[in-house]
Order: sequence, then structure tokens, then C-alpha cells
Amino acid sequence: LEDCLHSRAAFTECGISITWFSCAREFFNAMMGAVVGHFNGYVHWKVLQCNISDTNVWMQIPKPEPEFIVPDWLNDKGPGWYPKWMDLLGDWGYGEDFSSNPSVQRDNLSFQGTFPFQAMQLMAWEGGLHWAGPFMGHTVQHDLEAVVWLMWMLCINLNGPF
Repeated sequence: LEDCLHSRAAFTECGISITWFSCAREFFNAMMGAVVGHFNGYVHWKVLQCNISDTNVWMQIPKPEPEFIVPDWLNDKGPGWYPKWMDLLGDWGYGEDFSSNPSVQRDNLSFQGTFPFQAMQLMAWEGGLHWAGPFMGHTVQHDLEAVVWLMWMLCINLNGPF
């Protein structure tokens, strides 16, 4: 029994996609929450998420009701008010554990993630481009670059808040 692992999962609707933001401040507040969640995962648990994408960053809502998914704008709260949902960084299935031995090199399993949001160096390693240097594995910088690509892609491709 010493080598057994007990895990439990609960299934309920707890979040909406990062693309369902109602204003720019709500979007960037949620993205900052994703960065903080990534930081906590790496610093406290030594795990890199390795798959930052628009389907893995969610805004937490109390329940799946229309008033929470696209909230009414409250005019009586003043110009500084906006919906502030806590952010969730999900799908840690491709995460890499760095707690035991960070120098362990992995094979092409390290080339994970959603293509438009992958770090340029990871794609260069996968393509065998010489300028990328020798394969060093996935790093926190690669995930942070993926966050930048995610924000850039959403900002240029979405037609404004919902």
C-alpha cells in the first residue's frame, strides 16, 4: 500500500473561456491571474504547465448562468468598476515535474503545447534549426512566452468584449 496513489476528481462547470471577457481590464486581470497561477505552480510545486493556450485559461464563475458568463454592466458602481473573476489555469496534463531532478532531459515529449502559443525556441528545436542551440528542455521562460503569444493572438483576433 505504500506505493499507492489515491486521486479524486469532481466534475462541475466552474469556469468560462478567457475569450468571454466583458472589458479589457477584465481580460488582463484574468491573464495576470494565469501568470500568478503559473508562478505558484512552478515555485511551490516545481511543475511547469507546458501548454498555455486559449482553451486552458479560464475565468472562474460562481455558476453557469448567463448573468455570470456575460455580466450586466453596473452603471451605479462608477467608472472604475469591472467584473473581476478569479482565473484558473487548467489542463496540467502536459505539465513537467521539476521537483526531483531538473537536469533530466526529455525527448520530443517536451515539444508540447498548442502551436500558435508555443515558444519560438521550442519550435526551432523541433524543426532542428541550428540557431536554437542544443536541446535544453522546457523552461519557465517558454511558458511566459506562450502567455505573451496568447494575449497577442486574442487581442488581434477578437472583435472586442462580449
